[in-house]
Amino acid sequence: MTACSRLATATLVAFSSVGCALTSKSDSVILHYFTPERVMSRAVAAAAPPASASNLSLRLGRVSAATYLRERIAFRDSDYEVGYYDDLRWTERPDAYVRRAMVRGLFEDQPIRQVISGPGPTLDIELNAFEELRIPRHAARVEITWILHDDQAVVLQKTRLVERTISAEKSSTSAGAVATAMSEALGEAVKTAVTDIVVVLSNAPAAQGELPTAKLREIRQP
Repeated sequence: MTACSRLATATLVAFSSVGCALTSKSDSVILHYFTPERVMSRAVAAAAPPASASNLSLRLGRVSAATYLRERIAFRDSDYEVGYYDDLRWTERPDAYVRRAMVRGLFEDQPIRQVISGPGPTLDIELNAFEELRIPRHAARVEITWILHDDQAVVLQKTRLVERTISAEKSSTSAGAVATAMSEALGEAVKTAVTDIVVVLSNAPAAQGELPTAKLREIRQP
């Protein structure tokens, strides 16, 4: 075989390899979407709110989340490492679930008037964790901080961390089990926040609608 023939053969092989690479398709990733919000009838009566909550008003302000909490479902294998599933997504950003849960807990399940404009106490929410804990235990973890303030000072700031164990027998449907456990953890965190907020608002002078001046800061662990 002459040098020209060998060069032509090598060129043909090279072009054939490139053509195969261009026309072949990698395995596609099928995305699965989950929500921690259960489909349930709101016609089910909530627990009777305290009578002291009937004249309360509140503005729901900023609801934000840690920058790593997006639509991709996050998991944690250590205290310092966070990962994401390639094919698992939340239907919305987690802070959207928190906002709706707070709206239901404060203004639907409680007779609290929602302030849209004008003066009034304001509640800000920070979502610090919304993830699957895989090691050393399998659990759903939710952590929120609620900050109640007026125009002058913060009068209540608390952080609540809630974990819900995901049982081993549910491992075959892990993503659905995580969503269920996340729903329970979020519900407990919101319930705790609503209870504390109602207590503080109930102690405010009714005539002025002012908040107590004493600051209260607490971090609660499970």
